Amino acid sequence: MWREMSKIVIKLVLLAIPFFVILPLYCFFCKENYLDGEYAMYHQQRDYLLKNKDNNEVLILGDSRTKADFDPVILGDSVYNISLGGATPVEGYYSLKEYLSNHEAPKTLILAYAPMHYMDVDTFWSRTIYFHNITAQDALEVFKTAKQYQKTEKVFIKQYPIEYMMHYFYFPNKYAVAIKRSAFSSRKEENNKKYRQMEMTLGHTFYGVQDGSTDFCGEAKVEDFQSSDLIDHYLDQIFVLAKEYHISVIMEQTPINESSHAIITKDFKKNYRTYLANLQVKYPEVNVYPDFYWYENRFFGDADHLNQNGAMKITQFIYKSISKKNYSL
Repeated sequence: MWREMSKIVIKLVLLAIPFFVILPLYCFFCKENYLDGEYAMYHQQRDYLLKNKDNNEVLILGDSRTKADFDPVILGDSVYNISLGGATPVEGYYSLKEYLSNHEAPKTLILAYAPMHYMDVDTFWSRTIYFHNITAQDALEVFKTAKQYQKTEKVFIKQYPIEYMMHYFYFPNKYAVAIKRSAFSSRKEENNKKYRQMEMTLGHTFYGVQDGSTDFCGEAKVEDFQSSDLIDHYLDQIFVLAKEYHISVIMEQTPINESSHAIITKDFKKNYRTYLANLQVKYPEVNVYPDFYWYENRFFGDADHLNQNGAMKITQFIYKSISKKNYSL
């Protein structure tokens, strides 16, 4: 009897090996083969933070709108864009901290997030954790910090410790869908191409490529603006870190299209402007732009991101505006 049970146990172990040993090893070592193109952007940015030793006069930090809208090449010779799609100041703080651990501090930080990314955590699990773009120590710090705040449902997802462990060890149930989608067409060439592009463009990339967009951005789909207490904490930490390293901070805005601006509620606009005004009072050393930019629809490649003409327009405007105020560019 015991001999038969032993055989069954051995067979079960052998059956489990491909799923809990071989497949996780493949997931760990061959991420560029199965993850989508967004991974290449996250991967290149992380390599730049940790391995590259370039020093920049100006650093750009924000979300996908910032990554698409602000072109470092137009801004100057010593500028780099470390924005990330879907990021909020939560991810921004850890990106800035890692940058400062491996590079000399820039003289100027251009900080810009879409209003919705001051309201709630966005892709913390679906990109930051999923792509392993944050250390275990920092992830645990986020969980510990979040316990002090209220708006944390997108951080404390159901059974979040187990969920984090499964991501950390590349459990098949977390990566099987991506592997299945790439089964007949490896994404390695696509990811490598995107990685090289990010290097050449100094962290800048376009998302929408249309000649115009009348679609509505995220802010046009909600009734009011209310910031997240957790995100407020991490925005504070960015300002504290910048002050510690004697970095001048410019808190900019990324444009929204005319269609969205026309339907965003008065309450949203009023409360967002009040939020920015309060930040200026709290941090007088930070240069806060206190209002929305909105551009004609023809400058947008999709509902949220500027196209090439739009990016040139806003970046040239920012360059002239900052130069007049004698910030480093």
